[in-house]
Amino acid sequence: MQLPSFLAFEVTDEDQGYPFAVAWTLPSGQYKAVLIQPEDDWLIDWDSGQYAAGAPSLDDLRERGETVLDVLKEWAADFEHGEVYCEDPALAQYCLDLMHDAYGRELAVEVIPASAAFEEFDPLDVDEQRRWIMATEDLTAIHAEDVARTYVHLYARIHGIGADDIDPESLVQPADDGEADDEDADGRADAYE
Repeated sequence: MQLPSFLAFEVTDEDQGYPFAVAWTLPSGQYKAVLIQPEDDWLIDWDSGQYAAGAPSLDDLRERGETVLDVLKEWAADFEHGEVYCEDPALAQYCLDLMHDAYGRELAVEVIPASAAFEEFDPLDVDEQRRWIMATEDLTAIHAEDVARTYVHLYARIHGIGADDIDPESLVQPADDGEADDEDADGRADAYE
């Protein structure tokens, strides 16, 4: 069974910031999460000190982040269905446009509100189950990785996708590329290729 791709960003400033972390899920139910090296044009937020609390330092992003171009290449392979579901579609569209514009590339995916993946279900039940998953899995609504993981868990749970349909371990595991996983100071995984 193929699951939809969920995408979430963390940005330096919600109004006019730049993405510094992104996570997305794969049709297998696995996820990828990376820190993003800022483009030179994006450095104004770090130079001015105007960035979100909890954002990694510029040095960490430069040292441990993936380049925007590398992330775009990864997405070209991972978003083959042409759709991504996002909790905040406006923010996702802004970040996607910003990243694609940095390299003169055309956006090849349609951004869809995450709620569209659950249209046939009662929204209150969906929200209750989302909150339950976050509480039981110790996930937050702040980190992109946690948001992506929450939605893939929610989709599987609410659509009754069980172990016979998909390996349940893949629902909570980063995509395995054969390399050792690194973690940042928060314990969040920072780079899965």
